[in-house]
Amino acid sequence: MTQIALTGLTKVFDGNVTALDSLDLTIETGEFFALLGPSGCGKTTLLRTIAGLENATSGAIRLGDRDVTRVAAGSRDVAMVFQDYALFPHMSVLDNIGYPLKIRGQSKEARGDQSQRVGEQLGLSHLMERRPAALSGGQQQRVALARAVACHPSLFLFDEPLSNLDARLRLEARGFLKRLQRELGVTTVFVTHDQAEALALADRIAVMEAGRIRQLGTPRQVFRRPANTFVANFIGSTPMNLVDATIGGDDVEIAGGRLPVPDELRGVLPTGTPVIVGMRPEYVRLSAQPAASSIVGEVAILEHLGATTLVTVDCDGEAVSATVPEDAEPAPGDRVHLSPQPGRMLLYGRDDGELIETRGGDTA
Repeated sequence: MTQIALTGLTKVFDGNVTALDSLDLTIETGEFFALLGPSGCGKTTLLRTIAGLENATSGAIRLGDRDVTRVAAGSRDVAMVFQDYALFPHMSVLDNIGYPLKIRGQSKEARGDQSQRVGEQLGLSHLMERRPAALSGGQQQRVALARAVACHPSLFLFDEPLSNLDARLRLEARGFLKRLQRELGVTTVFVTHDQAEALALADRIAVMEAGRIRQLGTPRQVFRRPANTFVANFIGSTPMNLVDATIGGDDVEIAGGRLPVPDELRGVLPTGTPVIVGMRPEYVRLSAQPAASSIVGEVAILEHLGATTLVTVDCDGEAVSATVPEDAEPAPGDRVHLSPQPGRMLLYGRDDGELIETRGGDTA
């Protein structure tokens, strides 16, 4: 198991494209760590730079007590699983699993025994003589994992390994992958653009944009208290409500109504301060009856999500959403009242999009 320490890590490609911008990051020993962000944010470049497949322009990479910034990929003791699995089509499953051991000079008998043991652990015993073309996507993914596990690396690097699977297989693979990592205890860095995967799998998440980390925290911290509107927009299966508002004393004037300023910010922001109110639909109460400190609007859209329904309400020209149980959904055109659950409304600066807070720590 290995700690990863990145200091001032920068990667600039030809044409002066900065993919990584002076990153400082420590990933703890045995941690399952997710790099999350949209396409082009630098997450895969960061993974490849840790692996040694890309050379850092400047900065340092330490794996445990070793500075590996200029060490070749083959000498870093890491195992990487790619999005397309990168299996050798002409080799059997057994030979694919054992190939890294062959490169290390192990005998055919030794690597065969090791490949059989790992294949059995991952439910591949009956497939060992098949070639990749005869396997399903989920089976190919397990072969790629088995090849990584067989090396007994000090570090796993996963580059969107679940993205080629269908929805059901992806859910099964998520659980399998988390169990496997827990059993092996190997430090793992997992790249994904799927926030649901990151929230489900990771011990901590780094949300990236344009080569920088916009927020670092546990899944609960990142979901409940996004550090800025970029993260608020990116995290969550239903987008966070982000509505322009203005401070009016101890209230926030928003969408034709008034909501109380969060307790920790009461008296801090001058009257007239422009802000953005953030409320997750999951934390918004919807009622047909008038409620104190609520905003009022007309139901515009209903989106069925299974056990819940996402209700979008037109509040004085602003679209505000709430989730309700499937048996409690209103009808389109109904007049309803919306109010945030206590402690669940956030305020962001209108100019910089950063969370406004007067104290640190996780308030979740």
